[in-house]
Amino acid sequence: MAPRRAEECPLKRVAAPGCRLPARLPSGEILTDITQKEWKLGSRLGCGGFGDIYLASDDVNKTVGQDAKYVIKIEPHHNGPLFVEMNFYIRVARQHMIKDYCQSQKISRIGIPTYEGAGSHVWKGERFRFLVIPRYGVDVGKLFVSSGRKLHTKLVNNLAVQMLDALEYIHSHGYAHADVKGSNIVLELNGQISNNPRAYLVDFGLAYRFKTAAGVHKPFVHDERRAHEGTLEFTSRDAHHGTHSRRGDMETLGYNILQWLCGKLPWEKEDGGMRSSCNPEEVHAQKEALLSDIPLFMRKCFPENKPPAAIMAYMKYIASLDFEAKPNYSYLRSLFNRGGKIERTPQSTVRRKRISDENNSCERPIKMPYLRERRPCKPVNGEGRITRNTQAAIEVEEFCWEEVLARHPDKLAKVIVQPINSPLTPPPSPPPQLLPSPPSLPTYAMLHVIQRMKDRQSGVLKQKSKSYDHELKVKWMTPAMEEVAQLKRNKQSNTAKTTTMSPRLTRSRVAQQKRK
Repeated sequence: MAPRRAEECPLKRVAAPGCRLPARLPSGEILTDITQKEWKLGSRLGCGGFGDIYLASDDVNKTVGQDAKYVIKIEPHHNGPLFVEMNFYIRVARQHMIKDYCQSQKISRIGIPTYEGAGSHVWKGERFRFLVIPRYGVDVGKLFVSSGRKLHTKLVNNLAVQMLDALEYIHSHGYAHADVKGSNIVLELNGQISNNPRAYLVDFGLAYRFKTAAGVHKPFVHDERRAHEGTLEFTSRDAHHGTHSRRGDMETLGYNILQWLCGKLPWEKEDGGMRSSCNPEEVHAQKEALLSDIPLFMRKCFPENKPPAAIMAYMKYIASLDFEAKPNYSYLRSLFNRGGKIERTPQSTVRRKRISDENNSCERPIKMPYLRERRPCKPVNGEGRITRNTQAAIEVEEFCWEEVLARHPDKLAKVIVQPINSPLTPPPSPPPQLLPSPPSLPTYAMLHVIQRMKDRQSGVLKQKSKSYDHELKVKWMTPAMEEVAQLKRNKQSNTAKTTTMSPRLTRSRVAQQKRK
């Protein structure tokens, strides 16, 4: 969430759940990032529930003015969102990575801030985490409110195309933004607010890695801990379940586009925003119902006017997407490019490099080479000949457990095939533990162990006595060992005689002996 300006910060700030408010750092403080580059703090620009934002400069010898080109986000080490955002910028938003991507896609720019620096700083014994990014201007959320809660259609189309470009770049690195909204979309600093501004998607504190290290999409799993994460007005149906995907980002962007066009979403108040007593489950149910009936959804949003064709086609496409499906970004961009004329730079007019869609593949006819007629007496390949466009048939041999067990009688394997569980159903309970069946050809040691197990179950085998037998019991002894054993037996017999002959000495007997 974009922070408030310093003059807009309330007198009494409230920390986000599970977070601590940072102390205000003095202007002129020097911070050193992980590359040993120094940054100088200026005045505080904004504040929020997680941390603060300061103006910053990479020239530590000069005072940081109001025209600073950088900002620094600072929050205590105990807080978590900035840690997630720092890792995202380091892995995804380095300058050379964005530049290489733009060259490969033949576009002039992408609406993602570049990573400038990050590190830790200690002030008065307290550790802080900081992130350096370029400075930007007003956010779309404030522009939406100042414009009477409606934006021009051409501006909305332009913002939609730029956000689709930004989300495509994020998704190509296996991340989902998970919190797309107007206050997280900022415009270029000192740029004219027209129908063609440069927009940037910021605040990756909730960024979610939807792919595993092996590049496989994570399955749909309901997570109660992360349920309803994000901003409730724009939370996707997947985010209501506590999981995120590319489809969820596309859906969240669609809610923003609808709000910019019609002024209010069906589950919002009349003047916009959500009620404090609003139940997230009810909002989730409304979204599920309306996305299952797009014409009804459009009538709710545009009760008096006809809805724009671009947003209607966009929402229909999003509603048909599967959880793990890759969106067709080019098709979605074309909807808004046709909906309003968007000015492009000369470099961006170059056709994009075509990316093969991993979900919408069409079958192409296989080109078979021209084959001359073969003589009947020379069936070289016949009907099963192999060409470059055909694959050899894989011979499948029938697998028989009986043959395997016959060859290896001492190595038995019990194979349990469990059906693939649905991501929404709990896994089945494990089968009850059964006693292992005796092997077909046991050894003598195995027979002895099996017999002891049976005796223990039947109660024949008793527990060993805790008393220890000190007598030496060996099959053979050396002369020295026999001598030691004999001395031990003599000592034990003498001790037994003395104990039986001498009466027990008690206090009364001691007193009697003293009287005598």
